[in-house]
Amino acid sequence: MARSSHESPQGGGQPETLVAALTLIFENTPGAQAEAAVRTVLAEREVLALVSEPAPWNGLVLIEVGIAVNLEGLILLAAADGSTRLGQQVEDFALALKFGTGALYADQDDIEAQSGEPIQDARLEEMPSGRTLLAGALTAPDLQLLAAASKTAWHLLPPEDPQRTAVAVHDGFLIGGYLDGDQYPAIMLSRTGPRYTASFWFPKQSSKLGGEPAWVHIWPVAASPAVQHPAGTDAREQLQVLETHYLAPDPEELDELGTMKVPAQDIEILKRVLTGTGGPQAAQQVLAAFGHDPASARYLQEPGVPAGSTPIEPMGLGKAMGRAMAMEARKSSAAPRWFNAMSWKPGLQLAWGVIEALVFSLMLAGTEWDRPWAPAWLVVLILAVGYVDAAGNLVFGAVRWIRGRRRR
Repeated sequence: MARSSHESPQGGGQPETLVAALTLIFENTPGAQAEAAVRTVLAEREVLALVSEPAPWNGLVLIEVGIAVNLEGLILLAAADGSTRLGQQVEDFALALKFGTGALYADQDDIEAQSGEPIQDARLEEMPSGRTLLAGALTAPDLQLLAAASKTAWHLLPPEDPQRTAVAVHDGFLIGGYLDGDQYPAIMLSRTGPRYTASFWFPKQSSKLGGEPAWVHIWPVAASPAVQHPAGTDAREQLQVLETHYLAPDPEELDELGTMKVPAQDIEILKRVLTGTGGPQAAQQVLAAFGHDPASARYLQEPGVPAGSTPIEPMGLGKAMGRAMAMEARKSSAAPRWFNAMSWKPGLQLAWGVIEALVFSLMLAGTEWDRPWAPAWLVVLILAVGYVDAAGNLVFGAVRWIRGRRRR
């Protein structure tokens, strides 16, 4: 629950007002009908709350509700004249709201109100249809590795402005993933219906994250009061507090990013640009704030294949890694430099060292020394050279990888 420093209107009451977030999940119910049912129950019970637009998710409909409560978890009620009073515990009300609206689930803090257990529904675990935009220092080999690992297809677009980074578009909804440090800073924006999310990778973020984003933000869906109360009343004042804190990210959680080596200035930018609801304007603000082209946010809305893009189809991870190695070997020269692993990225050099060690170990195990497949001295020479090269790639690759992590 998000906290407010606003004084509760009850005399001698609690010093803070909190916001309890609840998600009602409907099945076989049109979005408009589900929203109307939620608003009706909240109005009848005089609950001070915000209600979101319906958000589809794999055949289900999600309605988010932000309820004003005190420190003890008692909901705040507001009469027609704008006066306020305390009601029942929010946990009990969540159950009543589920039954009153006919919702399939009532999710509060990842716990279903009726069962008291996490919701087990495959439809909620699977990613829905949507649109995803990835902005960063992207190359075709890097994106090929991401496509192989996530089994997703992408379209890579070169930057329209040389000072900007490249972008890639995926026809689907994604959250997070694993990116190489050379692609940082990177932002992944995703949209499904009215719901928007953003995943952030920072240049110097901790290596403990292992390529995962340092921060994932799920914007609230656009919401409005269940009941609008007269201006100048306690209810209207509390409603303004509720709206402010319902739409703002938790600053304490963002401050903890400092332990992940995220710079303080980037944390302050997050606090500023993540406040509010998700939408095209929010996506543009995030991209612009971190140096990406804000105009590329249009790809979250535009259907189909972006003009001038290069398709990146998912393939086997081994094949994708081989292509990445080949591209890396070409970077320092017009001619392929297949045997110059020092020109590759440290991770690829490590991977090649492992592959070499496995190949020569299989060769050693498969050799019948009483009837070798080549003169024994030649077999020994090949194995010796192979193992030395594999060891060198493993050692130097590890050293380069560790140094790269320390520089971050």
